[in-house]
Amino acid sequence: MKLNFTFKHLDHSDSLVNYTEEKLADVGRFLLKEGYGNVYVSKQKNEFCIEVSINTREKYFKAAAYGTDVYAVADLVSDKLETQILKLNKQVKNHKKPEASKEARVEHVMRLKKAA
Repeated sequence: MKLNFTFKHLDHSDSLVNYTEEKLADVGRFLLKEGYGNVYVSKQKNEFCIEVSINTREKYFKAAAYGTDVYAVADLVSDKLETQILKLNKQVKNHKKPEASKEARVEHVMRLKKAA
């Protein structure tokens, strides 16, 4: 996943860029198709803000997090994006009728075995 970083009221930090790229690469493995994203890092008074937006063919993902530790904020925003992406993957995976899915057939066989 390609990321574009923007810093506001904060100096460009290579270590922060590398850390955020690693965290978002972990999230990017859940994407169905390759995407690109924008990372907006800013500081207001003594609070950091990281906003991430990711565009894919399927959907547009956006998450923001605030806090006093910039690395903890990067963790929070990656967790939020992971939740959104996993929710989409679950919807795409289970879009068929329940009886047609492999899991539903296995559950049906298990219920028949219990009844017998």
